[in-house]
Amino acid sequence: MIEVKPADEKEIYQIITDAKLSRQKIGIIGFGKHLRREFKCDITLSTINLNNFEIKDNKVIADSGADVQKIREEAIQKNLLFPSIYDGSVGGLLALNEISSLSTAFGTPWDFTEWVDFITTFGKIRWRIVIGSQGLFGVITKATMKLYERPKKVYIYEKEIDDKKEFKFQIRKLATLKPLALLVEYDGNKKSFKIHASYTYEYELEGYTKDEGVPIISEVSDKNSYVIEIYDFIEDFLNIVDKVSPYYMYGIYGVNVVKVYVTDETLLKGFNYYSRNDAHPLFYKLKRIFDFYNIFA
Repeated sequence: MIEVKPADEKEIYQIITDAKLSRQKIGIIGFGKHLRREFKCDITLSTINLNNFEIKDNKVIADSGADVQKIREEAIQKNLLFPSIYDGSVGGLLALNEISSLSTAFGTPWDFTEWVDFITTFGKIRWRIVIGSQGLFGVITKATMKLYERPKKVYIYEKEIDDKKEFKFQIRKLATLKPLALLVEYDGNKKSFKIHASYTYEYELEGYTKDEGVPIISEVSDKNSYVIEIYDFIEDFLNIVDKVSPYYMYGIYGVNVVKVYVTDETLLKGFNYYSRNDAHPLFYKLKRIFDFYNIFA
């Protein structure tokens, strides 16, 4: 397997063209550790040399290999907020459409990204449709993303409960207060819910511990993990708990998916789901159009 590190879009297109002619497979990598989908390829294309970015007019224009953490740090110096806690490259963030606890207030990368350039066998295309595709049909090269006013202070409130009626009441109450972040976890062993809510204002919330900051999603492994699409956060979350009994599950209020961990995939029958190691099924259909020659692994 050969690893290539192109310096610009022209080089990327040439690599793709050569791979098409020689019928070789290309796998796209950044520098993060978030790639879940396994692939076999002849060429790994690294975006590490496409690492420039510029912050201007409450936006960041960034190459796909730019470091999200560095963007976040520079944004803070300008009193701006980059709405993700991702710690890899811009390309990885967009390829995964990675959610974070801040997705409650700002949405997923799809929501705060204005445009994306990506290279296919047909040339360069500017279209957000590539967000979430995990490199199935093109190489992301550049994007413009929105930045927001940075809050002066953020307070986090946390509580563990085991009553479903109380769970409904608490989530509805917290949601009306317009949280910056609202992360909900379910522990199947304890059969309890952990609620983490962050606000830019202080509130008196009975039974909650209070600190400063936002909740962090911590996942040790993607093994036995699946993504389930939902429509009503509270009712669907509880419905999955009742019907699936996962050993762990979490969701971000305002996002239409939850992440579920089960040892028996057949328990998910009847739900719209896919493996966390795969892209959404829609992108496999789009691959037939954008990657007609099937060179992207």
